[in-house]
Amino acid sequence: MPHTYTWEPGGLYRKFTGAISGEEILESNFELQIDPNFKKIDYIINDFTAVTGHSIKTAHTNAYASTDEIASNNKGDLKVAIVVTQGPLIALANNYREHMIDNKFECDVFETVEDARKWVSTE
Repeated sequence: MPHTYTWEPGGLYRKFTGAISGEEILESNFELQIDPNFKKIDYIINDFTAVTGHSIKTAHTNAYASTDEIASNNKGDLKVAIVVTQGPLIALANNYREHMIDNKFECDVFETVEDARKWVSTE
């Protein structure tokens, strides 16, 4: 899966490109959660605007929410911004967001990275 991590002061910008699968995103999440930097960040911006195809299903977003809820027990609070502009991916992102309500990982969905950055910078 083509993706890049850009560690920033206080957070992580993760950009996904090309064709992605649900399993690859889950694997990327697990890699991220064991990185020592993960415990120090306040936000993650997941940018899906350069995705050209996907095989993500609702079952995948349910799994992301379940594993993130478990990770939040050790991590604590985290803002997860999802930047997406494609209809099917928007629906999947909204499904994940709904599962994260009342979780230590707060989630919202945006159409631009700029809007996501504004949200993660607020208290």
